[in-house]
Amino acid sequence: MGLTGDVAEWTAQTSIGDAPAAVVDAAKSAIIDTVAVILAGASEPVTRIVAEVVAEEGASPIADRLGARLRTSMDGAAFVNGVSGHALDYDDVSPSMIGHPSVVILPAALAAAQGAGASGRRLLEAYVLGVEVMTKLGRAMGNAHYRIGWHATSTLGTLGAAMAAGKLFGLEPEALQHALAIAVSEASGSRQNFGTMTKPFHPGHAARCGVLAARLARKGMTGDTAILEAPLGYFAMFSHGEAATDGIRDTLGNPYDVLSPGMNVKRYPCCYATHRAADAVLDLTRAHELRAGDVEGAEVVVPAGGLAAVTRDRPRTGLEGKFSLPYVVAAAVLDGRVTLDTFTDKMVQRPEAQTLLRAVRPVEDPSIPVVFNAIEEGYVVVKIRRRGGAVLERRVDYPRGAHQNPLSRDELHAKFRDCARRVLSPAQSERALALLTSLEDLPRLDELVAALIPVGSDAGRF
Repeated sequence: MGLTGDVAEWTAQTSIGDAPAAVVDAAKSAIIDTVAVILAGASEPVTRIVAEVVAEEGASPIADRLGARLRTSMDGAAFVNGVSGHALDYDDVSPSMIGHPSVVILPAALAAAQGAGASGRRLLEAYVLGVEVMTKLGRAMGNAHYRIGWHATSTLGTLGAAMAAGKLFGLEPEALQHALAIAVSEASGSRQNFGTMTKPFHPGHAARCGVLAARLARKGMTGDTAILEAPLGYFAMFSHGEAATDGIRDTLGNPYDVLSPGMNVKRYPCCYATHRAADAVLDLTRAHELRAGDVEGAEVVVPAGGLAAVTRDRPRTGLEGKFSLPYVVAAAVLDGRVTLDTFTDKMVQRPEAQTLLRAVRPVEDPSIPVVFNAIEEGYVVVKIRRRGGAVLERRVDYPRGAHQNPLSRDELHAKFRDCARRVLSPAQSERALALLTSLEDLPRLDELVAALIPVGSDAGRF
């Protein structure tokens, strides 16, 4: 059996009951974080645009948008929730791949679970397996495809979403192979669109395509059953000869990626490549009572390749600011914090931010050791030059929220409440959080989904 067959067989035959109990706990934490950022992004312009287009299709009401009232098809719900979860770039990232697993896999799994009338435990299982396929294929892929411009969240996410949805539909291994084949022909996403509305489109598109691939395979649509390993297959197209695919089957569930290395949860709603610098600047401003007027210039030293995702040195919009290392540094100095409010157009365009960000110089240092992922590995050093000549320096190896430096349970729940307050009442938020923490005990998902949709005559529509 080839790699495609191995992945399909493992997905079909694996049960979360066979996994360590810690896997369930880790998955629930990741799901709580992902639901939080879906709710926070529900009112963003890109989410509203996508929701309006989906609503215009008039699909059968099977699954729900979170954070607003829209019941639509499984594909449509996965699409909107995936976009919403990435609209603020506040969702988790994986050390095993250069991308965001949960924001693709959970929307796909939740939509398919609603369609299948599944329990909370089955949702957890599909989420874990989808993440596992996505991240282990990502680890094997190498980073050539990311380096030349593909967005791994979307290109790999489509495959993981197909496996998560296929698991919930009860597909046999052969049908899962066909779902993978269909998903490969849907996989796409250009990094040139970072800093625009189309970046959050990517995970929504991947979630929608994964659900659609599984639905088509369930109906009998076929594709090449060696699609991953074939000469013109997935790895040949996307890895440019750098993939290390031997032994992938043995790595699946050994250990589960959601547990080890685990997910990196974002403390700040911006590109993860900025987080170590943000931590360093905030530490320096607090320790030295630093003010913008004290700063003559700053240098941010990152590993070689560490600037690949932060492509907007001179941002003019909130979206561009999320992918601007100079702006994040400037905002951290100016405000002493980096929050959801940091990334509005008005905040990015303020004259003092535009002036200060021009004094920030990002530098790649090839001597900083990196094996696979320059955004995750090595370290970042921030040097701030004060007026008068003194230089303040801070090195950060692991940002707050990283799997090596995780948020506490209380901090994670505080992030959930802060995100949820945008669309839910405090009582609804607490009810939703209680249901999410006992997800494996829910016989169906109706009560949970209802708790994640605002109450009221026109609450949160589009």
